[in-house]
Amino acid sequence: MSDSAGTKEKILEVARSHFARNGYHGTSMDSIVKGTNLSKGAIYWHFKGKKELFEAVLGDESNRVLKYLFPGPGDLDGGAAEFFVRRGEQYFEALWNDTEMRLIWLTLFIEAQRGGEDGRDLSLVAGNLLNSLHETLRPVLMEAFPGLTKGSDEMSLENIMMIVDFLFDGMVMNLGLRLDLATAKSYWRFVVHRFIDFEGEK
Repeated sequence: MSDSAGTKEKILEVARSHFARNGYHGTSMDSIVKGTNLSKGAIYWHFKGKKELFEAVLGDESNRVLKYLFPGPGDLDGGAAEFFVRRGEQYFEALWNDTEMRLIWLTLFIEAQRGGEDGRDLSLVAGNLLNSLHETLRPVLMEAFPGLTKGSDEMSLENIMMIVDFLFDGMVMNLGLRLDLATAKSYWRFVVHRFIDFEGEK
């Protein structure tokens, strides 16, 4: 890894922790400068400002989601539903063990609801990020569950993806609060087998 890449990774690691623990508005660029022990110039060399840095942190989190849910060669051989059950459970385990991973997503949802200029900007960031995840996963789901594309307009593939997304987000928000890891996994298995897999077989 080059020095520049290593510096950027260090900045993102510190920023991730600050955004997760203190929220977007509670994090300043000065606090990130102090946390990285780098100069302001080094921070601004890689990121134009706090919004761009937050977007980069969210981009990394989005890539983590894809690493869990995007299948590689042969991953679907044992059945698409079982793949998504297994990978979803692994992602819940990661969320359970990494508080900051949960807090980053909660921070995004909260800040996007605050309103004002920052809230509108972050709402757009959130929408673009989630739309990008959907666009990446849509062809995978179409291949894995061909029946999903044959439903009515009310239960189109996009609608099904959104409903599952909302259910998943709700579980993430309650993880460690009203939902323990074992229960989260059981709910996720229910969602995949009773909803996605059922619709896919139509």
